[in-house]
Amino acid sequence: MDIIKDQIISKSIELFTQIGVKMVTMDMISKGLCMSKKTLYEHFSSKEDLIKNTFNKCLTSYIQEMENKIKDYPNIIHQKFLILENSTSSIFFRENQTLFQLKNFYPDIYSEMVSLYNNSIKNFIKNNIILGIEEGIYRAKMNKKLTIEYFYLIEKMIIMENSFTEVNLSEIPVKKYFIELLIRSIATKKGIKELEKYISKS
Repeated sequence: MDIIKDQIISKSIELFTQIGVKMVTMDMISKGLCMSKKTLYEHFSSKEDLIKNTFNKCLTSYIQEMENKIKDYPNIIHQKFLILENSTSSIFFRENQTLFQLKNFYPDIYSEMVSLYNNSIKNFIKNNIILGIEEGIYRAKMNKKLTIEYFYLIEKMIIMENSFTEVNLSEIPVKKYFIELLIRSIATKKGIKELEKYISKS
């Protein structure tokens, strides 16, 4: 992607989060960049095209960042904590005004982006489970497909702070406790030892 396109997308996400996807116009974006509308339309054919590319850029950047972090932590248990702890950094996992407007005014783009995001998170979970089984951290005899869906739903619920009325799920120790429960549900004896070793250090 060229520099001008990157600048347009950067300014767009800034305005989308500050003002709202619906309210932002192509005029606002071009003025914010001191750029002619002609130049703007040379890179994006319409506001919808710009919105789709902007959110796609946010999503791909998030996925790449997560992949890089996971590579830096080859320990399976650490990776599992990392996946959940970093899910909150994406606007696609929790309800917010930007996502609300995208959903209501640009439903097709919203559905496509959320679908891509959900699939990326499930892939992180899937890869973690496969590697965990190979290393003897997780039990081999499990329904992988159902386990991935279960982990995804539970992790999404953990991140949604209003899921439980009597527990403040925004607290990191609480999130770590729920992750620990998830890992224990599929861990081998070796996995439990690795989990307890990780917890004692963190």
